Amino acid sequence: MTEGNETKKIPSPSIEHAHQHTKNRFRQLTSHAEAETDNLEKEAQHVSEILKRSKQKEDQADINNSDIVVASSISPHTLVETGLTSHRGMKSGSQRFRWNLLFNLLLWLIVPLPFWIPFVSNRLAYYLLPSIQGVFVLMWTIIAILALKNALILYLNRSRNFTQDYAGFEKTPIRHIVAISCYKEPVELIAKSIQTLADQTEVHRITMVISFEKRTPDKEKKCQLLEAQFQNCGFQRIIFTIHPFDLPNEIPGKCSNANYGLRMAVGQMSIADHETDNILVTTCDADSKFPPQYIAALTCKYLQENRPSLTTIYQSPLFYNWKLDSLSFVTRVTGLLRSFLMLGALIPFNINTMSIFSFSLSLAKQGNFIHPGYQMDDIICLIRWMGVTQQRLRISMISVPVLSGPTSGETIETEIIEWARQARRWTIGAAEVFHYFIIKSKRMPVASACSWGVAFAIYYGILLCTGGLYGLTSMLSMFLLVKNVPLVISYIMYGLLAVQMLTFAMAFIIDAFIPKLLNVNECISILRNLFHFITTPFVLLAYSFVEFYALHEIIIFGKKVCKHGASAKVVL
Repeated sequence: MTEGNETKKIPSPSIEHAHQHTKNRFRQLTSHAEAETDNLEKEAQHVSEILKRSKQKEDQADINNSDIVVASSISPHTLVETGLTSHRGMKSGSQRFRWNLLFNLLLWLIVPLPFWIPFVSNRLAYYLLPSIQGVFVLMWTIIAILALKNALILYLNRSRNFTQDYAGFEKTPIRHIVAISCYKEPVELIAKSIQTLADQTEVHRITMVISFEKRTPDKEKKCQLLEAQFQNCGFQRIIFTIHPFDLPNEIPGKCSNANYGLRMAVGQMSIADHETDNILVTTCDADSKFPPQYIAALTCKYLQENRPSLTTIYQSPLFYNWKLDSLSFVTRVTGLLRSFLMLGALIPFNINTMSIFSFSLSLAKQGNFIHPGYQMDDIICLIRWMGVTQQRLRISMISVPVLSGPTSGETIETEIIEWARQARRWTIGAAEVFHYFIIKSKRMPVASACSWGVAFAIYYGILLCTGGLYGLTSMLSMFLLVKNVPLVISYIMYGLLAVQMLTFAMAFIIDAFIPKLLNVNECISILRNLFHFITTPFVLLAYSFVEFYALHEIIIFGKKVCKHGASAKVVL
């Protein structure tokens, strides 16, 4: 036991056993989560195949026109249930041990730092806190530069004839499927969105898929009105699909609705496998307004990039200026920042698409369409398809902007409640798909998985949530806790604030000219614009507080809070 004055310590068998037990338990939880996720996907696919075979056995319903088909395994015409309904709980491994805890870990590592670091070292505090804030400001500066660059591309392409650009090298015609998911939206709003597709310069290429849910009020009447309005507008075909409610391993929302609608429509169209590279799918919401050249611009981009059917997803920059000037500063500032971040971060860094995006039918079929058990169709598609293609997918910007509806309400109070509800949903959805990504990342190349995972965590976990809260805690710490701050450090802090506000100003500059390309006429005075600009950091801070709440809500309640609450659209 002893030799000279040295004592050799022998590890306790009980400690080693406990450590090994912990490692084994961790492996079990991870493998169980992966197995459960795989089972859910297989069961959802099995249900879709059963529904597809059931549909094929039925007589095809015809609505007064050979180009208008109702594809349903239940009954004609229905819409998406996305409200707070009770539905079968879905398990994906542990309900508490989920990888979205990484977001909470980042939050609790960074945000409280300014409150305790001065007690460790005052000198360290007044050097470290401004340095971390400088990293956040650097992120916003890079985003601002890239956003201005992409906004300039949109502006320079405002008069471009995309059809003429690809007319000479389109050997095989590119066809399009546009799928619009609907629930309780007013039929007038749905019709406005479809009308912008009927006004496309290449409307004859489009098969229009209008996906309703069984629980939609007055769905039969809505379908009849849409049929009457658009049956002779030039679409190659119109297909209505009806999504049954409460299918196994689905949650109500756009994911399950779009998944069902696309599967049924593709089955209805009888597309051969060799044709799928020449068919592009665009999925959108009921509050989407497309510019007349969207389909032409998408086709042109796809052909110019030599039909990258399995490597690229296409995203048009979204602008939320649909009656945005009539809404509160909270909603307007959020809308401007969402467009700004899409131009400067989501697209350039290939983080994720949003709401309205396009992809080849080859990619959709190989990637097993859209996972019906999640709520964020844009992010879940990207992750799922990265696993299938074994590479990080590129997001290619379509050089025309698209108008999308912002959150809204009939009064200021209901509008802000709706804003907070949707911000909470977006945060929970991002956290949930991050868990899905970690489970699936084992099947992806290490470099692709790591690069995308880090970018996603930085954007959602650090920039959006942690950044605003850290700005608040660091400011309070520098004023109240840190002593004897050198004058140069104070000037640096003020300089960082000025640069941060300058980056926010870029969002307002972009808003001054890009929405005009979409023929949006807004009435906002200079004073009102100035007020909105000044309130930008406060709106971002409020958004961070909502994210803070949502991230802790998912820790407490697990997957059962992952529901797709439909946005209110009556005001639009």
